[in-house]
Amino acid sequence: MRVVFWKSMYWGKKISTWCLYLIFAGYICYLLMQTPQVGTKLIFGLAGVIVLVIVLLFEYLKNLYEKMIYALTVECEVGKAVALKERLQQKDLFNGFKQSIIIFDSLLLLDTGNYTDCLQHLARHQSFFRSSLDYLFIYYHTQLYCYFFLKEPEKIISVSKELAKLKHVKKKRLSQLFSWHEIEGISYYAQNRNKKCLNELEQVDRTRLNNRELAYCLYIQGQCFLRLDDPATGNRLLKEAQAVGKTLASIQVNQSGGN
Repeated sequence: MRVVFWKSMYWGKKISTWCLYLIFAGYICYLLMQTPQVGTKLIFGLAGVIVLVIVLLFEYLKNLYEKMIYALTVECEVGKAVALKERLQQKDLFNGFKQSIIIFDSLLLLDTGNYTDCLQHLARHQSFFRSSLDYLFIYYHTQLYCYFFLKEPEKIISVSKELAKLKHVKKKRLSQLFSWHEIEGISYYAQNRNKKCLNELEQVDRTRLNNRELAYCLYIQGQCFLRLDDPATGNRLLKEAQAVGKTLASIQVNQSGGN
């Protein structure tokens, strides 16, 4: 059901975009038919063709990028996402998606279990991530998960404090990319306040989560129950996380032990 929802969103946007392109192409044809001078027709025709070629190239690259993101965040197929990324980089002659790749690589390094490399990647591109509040939100959120899987509670708490500063930013300036309940839940987990953690995670609006985010949420819940000596519930949630997360290395763990 969740996959159907995200596919509907994807194709809805695609149909709308192509309708706009068809309207533009129709307008160019209209101008050509209404213009009597041959020279003017050539100018309009040439300009229209150039614009359409550029737009279609961008749309092709954008389509690859969206498929890449979809493969990672909804299908949770890391290998497929990597293959699409390589295709995008080969076709992107003008490096128009360079910044988008920086963000994608931070997610990919986390999902493949390369937490130290991910932190180094974030540090290397720190100036980019600090260029907007949304990017900074992604920066700290990714750090949060890296430290979670590296089992560094003090750093989790430190990053949580940085994220808390963003909580009071006006909504118009900061997109609601992640759930504050999730962030506070991870902070409680780092403090070994497992019931508090579970309470926060229960309040996460799961209708707004993609499968990648849901898998991580289920994983943390499962670890909490293992800590609370409830292995039946903990292992059930870890199984759910593994089923949803598929190839995400971070959650493909043995069910017998906590994090």
